[in-house]
Amino acid sequence: MKIGFICKGDPQDKKTWSGTTYKMFQAIKNLGYSVVWIPGVEYSAFEKKVFEKTASLHEKLLNRTYNRHQNIGKAIIASRKMQLAIHHEKPDILFAVGTINELALLKTSIPIVYLNDILYDQHINYYPAYMGLGWYSKKTLRFLEKKVLQKCAAVILPSEWSIERAETFYHLSPEKLHLLRFGANIEVPNKITYKKLSSEITFLFLGVEWERKGGDIALATIELLAQEGYPVKLKVVGCIPPRTSEVLEVIPFLNKNNPSEYQQLKDILLSSDFLFLPTRAECYGIVFCEASAYGLPSITTATGGVTSIVKNGINGYALPLQATPQDYAEVIKPLLQNPKDLFALKENSRKRYEESLTWELWQQQLGKILNKIKNEQ
Repeated sequence: MKIGFICKGDPQDKKTWSGTTYKMFQAIKNLGYSVVWIPGVEYSAFEKKVFEKTASLHEKLLNRTYNRHQNIGKAIIASRKMQLAIHHEKPDILFAVGTINELALLKTSIPIVYLNDILYDQHINYYPAYMGLGWYSKKTLRFLEKKVLQKCAAVILPSEWSIERAETFYHLSPEKLHLLRFGANIEVPNKITYKKLSSEITFLFLGVEWERKGGDIALATIELLAQEGYPVKLKVVGCIPPRTSEVLEVIPFLNKNNPSEYQQLKDILLSSDFLFLPTRAECYGIVFCEASAYGLPSITTATGGVTSIVKNGINGYALPLQATPQDYAEVIKPLLQNPKDLFALKENSRKRYEESLTWELWQQQLGKILNKIKNEQ
């Protein structure tokens, strides 16, 4: 049986979507299916010019932000191009990753499995690119997404947050919806040797967006702990903070495709004590899976899909969005004062990964979905 894997970017390239589509593509192959990549639609220079003129005119007339990512014009053209690509490949099942322009107006009898890390509806007024959209853009986005979700045989989402929204807003049946948590996109050690608290306690801030990931809150928290005499530092990997501090160690960038830098990243995960990302907005957060895989408790925020991964008192703590640096410090201090509790949290973090956050489990769950669709054909 042949599966057409629809996504932007080559799913056999580990750089695409930080390796997530690579893991999914390999999982489908491991299940014994023939898999072919059907690229997400590319638009011509002329089409892009028309889209931009339409967006500019809309914003000028209505004085509201226009959604340049998903809209009727793009959906009309994308569906026609996708129709041709599908006709050429002749798959038995379509597995589509986040491609609503390509699917919304597509006419096909081929069963579709649709996957995303968030509903596009949930982007609205949550992620910067979807702030301030006009009523027309919001209505169009939801119209297109609803068309996709209704025509699919199965919808896969990684968080209860998105599953609940799909049920209540789009009225999708529980039978169509499937909660499959994504795994870690980094090589995971078979066994973790948990290090004892040393003379310096390392909080790892791993991300490229300092502001969105809550960098200012993380830094202020570590400075508070240092002022109270705790031997702490914040190791930042992936970005450059806007200010300096004695508690900071900064590694601006590590390239996973460079073997030595990839090894350095794994060594950093092994040598750190916590992942500290008080994120402001998060679809899901594979970095929290990776932290658990390395036995690192996550200190973070209860926003978006984060709490599908991080469970309070099990593999970390997710505080309310309005939590202050002082609030974070009050959660962290008891763990620093009681090494046995921290050790247990580290062990449970790894256990949480092994039981719920692996790609092997994701593959098993997907296999059941595909088998059901195959048997119904």
